[in-house]
Amino acid sequence: MSAVQEWLDAIDMEAFLDWEGIDYKLTPGRSGEQLNVKECPVCGGSKWKVYLNAETGAGNCFSGSCEAKFSKYSFIQAIYPQLSKREFFDMLKKLAQSMGWRVKRIARDVIFETSDLILPESVELPYQGKNLRYLTQRGIDGETAQYFYLRYSKNGIFRYRQNGFDRIQSYAERVIIPVLDLDGNLVSFQGRDITGTAEKKYLFPPGFASTGRYLYNGHNARRVKRLIVCEGVFDVMATQVALNSDPAFRDRAVVGTFGKHLSIGQGDDQFGALLQLKREGLEEITFLWDGEIQALKDATAAALEVRKLGLTTKVARLPADKDPNEVDSYTLLQTIDQAIVMTPKSATLFLLSVR
Repeated sequence: MSAVQEWLDAIDMEAFLDWEGIDYKLTPGRSGEQLNVKECPVCGGSKWKVYLNAETGAGNCFSGSCEAKFSKYSFIQAIYPQLSKREFFDMLKKLAQSMGWRVKRIARDVIFETSDLILPESVELPYQGKNLRYLTQRGIDGETAQYFYLRYSKNGIFRYRQNGFDRIQSYAERVIIPVLDLDGNLVSFQGRDITGTAEKKYLFPPGFASTGRYLYNGHNARRVKRLIVCEGVFDVMATQVALNSDPAFRDRAVVGTFGKHLSIGQGDDQFGALLQLKREGLEEITFLWDGEIQALKDATAAALEVRKLGLTTKVARLPADKDPNEVDSYTLLQTIDQAIVMTPKSATLFLLSVR
């Protein structure tokens, strides 16, 4: 067992998740950096409810139906339930040998000292009457860029303090996408790479609230009766372009969830935002996530959950594996128009049809 412990000590959990292609996010926590894992290997829940300490691998699944507790050993073992004990030990040894060169992570608290949120140096779009070619190629004209307050950063940086040190984050050659709360206040932003060469396609300002707490474009959804819920910001923009193209659809607003889930917390979250919109007259929500099977399943689960707020909920089915920003406006509007009202019975039939 001492050998097993040595192998475990040599395995870096972040590297292990990368190795297995497991979706995760690196986030600050009270006890240091955390690995927020999308899917629980025990209950199968895929709503980002698993949190592991990045150094020790210890953690929990916070799904109400699961609440599994993990050590580094038990989490890795849960990924390989089919292996015998001997096979599992052999696999641990191989993992340790492959990662033995990695420097051991130094446990540390991650402390951000935040102040006013200031966008990186950038210009409003369109700039001097011209739009970015990158946006035009994605069907986003100058009017739409202006509607969503898009900006272009040539060499802008974001300054922040972490663990007592001044740091900068480069936003060079990126579209700056402001994120506003329901009242129209700037709460975060995204920086989208337009070169296709950056290591990270999107950047976010360190230390500020996760965009997943907000509904993108929610400030433009006040006092509407019908709402369309997309995933990413460019899906929202493509859908807005489609809605603008047909007067029959202009009574709808569109928002984005920054992922195929809805955040639920203590009211300062996406569910809380939907409840606020309901108080202001919202009656119907149509989920327009992509046409991939898992996305349709996630949209159905979200629709049934939101239905509990007393709203009519629908799920729209795009062509297989297509995002809203990958189809034309006519197809988008047709898909929205044919969305299926979700009830427990219709949801069951719908899920059987998408298998």
